[in-house]
Amino acid sequence: MTELYTTENTISMGKGLSMTFLRNEPYLARVHITADAELLQVPPHWHEQHDEIFRVLRGQMKYTIGSITRIYVPEDGVIHIPKGVVHAISSVQGIETIFEEKTSPMDDEKELFFRNLFAPGVRLDNLLQIFPVFYHGDAIPSLPGGFKWLDKMFAFLVGNYLSPLFGYRRTWVTLKKV
Repeated sequence: MTELYTTENTISMGKGLSMTFLRNEPYLARVHITADAELLQVPPHWHEQHDEIFRVLRGQMKYTIGSITRIYVPEDGVIHIPKGVVHAISSVQGIETIFEEKTSPMDDEKELFFRNLFAPGVRLDNLLQIFPVFYHGDAIPSLPGGFKWLDKMFAFLVGNYLSPLFGYRRTWVTLKKV
């Protein structure tokens, strides 16, 4: 990507958590977690359209990929999560960590997802507020039972119908290029 965007490159994800959108680099985003940060926890989810690729540059990140949970460190190199595979992410309390991630195919969708999820005023504990972000951002929450058709139906109904009925919508629809 060679274009610049009219938005700030770094966003806050919470206390001690920041994400920087990289420009003209092979990875989309770099996440910095300070040693005194609140815990970063991403619940089990999967992607229908994108593979997710990440690497830990400093510290440790706990990933559950499918049924395997492990701590990843810089020596593990590049980790590839194919589309359709359920995964969850958690930081390790008290350890400064920096990791990068990208998608394949690489497009603006992941950045839009993060900008919507961490937009000012968005409460991550309000499911009706975050489901439009998940639904439009190729992140499908994994419900118990492992039925992907049920996961998709739930995300579609809540993210596309129920949430907007209560006035919840995404903040960002597109990224404006300069």
